[in-house]
Amino acid sequence: MAEYNVAADIKIFLEDASKADMVKKGLEKLAMVRASAIEDGPFGIKILRATLLLNDEQGGMDALEHKISKIEGVSQIEVENVTRV
Repeated sequence: MAEYNVAADIKIFLEDASKADMVKKGLEKLAMVRASAIEDGPFGIKILRATLLLNDEQGGMDALEHKISKIEGVSQIEVENVTRV
């Protein structure tokens, strides 16, 4: 098991609320998902908030954002906070 030294709080805007489970599974392939929750956003948009644990040797946040944006069902991603743990 890899040692995790970075925690990232992200907000993912979903294309469709029915794809939330598929997006979560995609996240689990990229990083350790510590917590996640679905929230209502403006105009009926569903938002998946997640805290991801990762190792900073895996690459920077830009690379992770790019990978997350390629997951089917993801409309937009916003990194809210990144910290060392």
